[in-house]
Amino acid sequence: MKEKEFEALYQETIVQKEKLSHKNNIISLIRFLLMVICIVFLLVGYFQKIYVFYFLSLFSFVSFLLLVQYHDTLKQHLLYYQSLQQVYEEHLYRIQNKWNAFLCDGEEWLDDHDYKSYDLDIFSQHSLFQMINVASTYQGKCLLAKILKDDDVSYEEVIHRQNAVEELSQHEDFVLKMQTLGKMIPSQKEKSIQSFLFIKNENSLMSSFIFVVSILTILSLIGMIIHFGSPYNQVVFEVGVVFQLCFSLCYLKQHQSLFSPIVKLEKSLSQYKEMFILIQKEKFHCQELKDIQKRIVSQTNAIKGIEKLSILSQRVHYRQNIFAYILLNALIMFDFIIRNQYIQWLQEYQSSMNDWFQSLSEIEAYMSLCILKIDDYPVTMPHIHQEQVLSFKNLRHPLIPVDKAVGNDFQLNHQTCIITGSNMSGKTTFMRTVGLNLVLAYAGGYVFADEMHCSLMHIMTSMRVKDNVEEGISTFYGELLRIKEMISYAQNKKPMLCLIDEIFKGTNSLDRIAGAHATIEKLSLPYIYLFLTTHDLELCHHSSIDIDLYHFDEYYENNQIQFDYLIKKGISHTTNGKFLLKQLGIIDD
Repeated sequence: MKEKEFEALYQETIVQKEKLSHKNNIISLIRFLLMVICIVFLLVGYFQKIYVFYFLSLFSFVSFLLLVQYHDTLKQHLLYYQSLQQVYEEHLYRIQNKWNAFLCDGEEWLDDHDYKSYDLDIFSQHSLFQMINVASTYQGKCLLAKILKDDDVSYEEVIHRQNAVEELSQHEDFVLKMQTLGKMIPSQKEKSIQSFLFIKNENSLMSSFIFVVSILTILSLIGMIIHFGSPYNQVVFEVGVVFQLCFSLCYLKQHQSLFSPIVKLEKSLSQYKEMFILIQKEKFHCQELKDIQKRIVSQTNAIKGIEKLSILSQRVHYRQNIFAYILLNALIMFDFIIRNQYIQWLQEYQSSMNDWFQSLSEIEAYMSLCILKIDDYPVTMPHIHQEQVLSFKNLRHPLIPVDKAVGNDFQLNHQTCIITGSNMSGKTTFMRTVGLNLVLAYAGGYVFADEMHCSLMHIMTSMRVKDNVEEGISTFYGELLRIKEMISYAQNKKPMLCLIDEIFKGTNSLDRIAGAHATIEKLSLPYIYLFLTTHDLELCHHSSIDIDLYHFDEYYENNQIQFDYLIKKGISHTTNGKFLLKQLGIIDD
């Protein structure tokens, strides 16, 4: 149902976009003709001494400026529909399991020593971040990445996040509009706000001098028009124009540098303002979202501040046109006027910008965590407990297509769980399923299950262990280092979940079994849940430690190996290694 709804909206958006695109082309042509007429009238008035043409030139220029404003509004509407089309397209891609085509995969937040993120596919291509991220601002993406990486979170904070995420999932129109406005921000400008926060505040420059010179120049122009060419008015006007233009050109480089942050943000400010307005107007019930609204409107109002900066950016935009630059600075030293206005804005609002955009990033992070619910994925909000527990019903891997993912029921009764089974039967995938859903749960998001109960634990993994030639670390030694980290963290006596895949597979069987037994003894503690997969059935028997034993197995049809990927209690009694060796012709029958 959701796919059909988004498909219909997607097609409707395309029609609206094409209409606006045609209108935009017509306005562009009229705007160009007005500027040409303005210049022609100005030249005729000067060389023919027909001063009424100065007035006509001024009228044409004012008309040009008004049309520029209208054209900017029209372009914003066109950009909105172009962005809305992208939003609907991304929702369809997510529903159709084509989300691995999304460009932002979170690769920049993947740390070489962040084993959990690497082992559980939290970042990079075909990752959880790539699947759920709908944040457009760089701050929003950073916060989402931090939330997914960091499991050192309090019970109260997770509950607060859940409240915000659950409520946002019920505000679908709000989320879609926020996504659209975010898409309107040019991708190459998304980090511009970071540099904007650290602009050096400057002092106003020669305000009185600029005012006097500009007034004299304008009065002389009016005098020329009224008295039809008084020579004194003309001299004052010409001297004033030349002086103001030369003076402005002397400061051109300095002004270009000063206005650079505004130029970078110019196409984003109206979107930021609309995003803040949208947040402020939305009726939220949970305290977490209400607090975000308060931060936006308290003290220095974000909407008012961004609106002032947006107006200022439009004025800076006028000077980007060479003809407008010459006329405005020749008549009123326009660069110095907006310089002073800009400095006043910085003095009033710059210190508050960080709070504004932190609030926006929180909304975007919560939107990303609720997007699975909006796109009608079979997800549920997990139950977070303060006492140690881990159980679930029909838990599925988030990154496997819904129609192919196999769900499992599970309840951990003891601290240690050993999983056995044949190759490719699902042992490793099951552990990643547990780990990745816990990442979502701790972030405050929905999980891929019918029901899930869990407590807060620091997640540590030893799964995709690689050698490091530069540092002289073998695969086996790399695994030793990871398990050593687990044992060291256990000394903190804080809740921890350890996921160890094919323990010590890089060494001989005697050392492997001895090392595995030692690891189980050191990590089988009251505050640790240990999941361990192995082919060594000897590890399943331990006299002093209570262990939950589970396994995956296979079956055969028409001389082909098949898997049901369902976890079962007990020890595996089947193997498929010899069958696969025969099937590939490595050994004979």
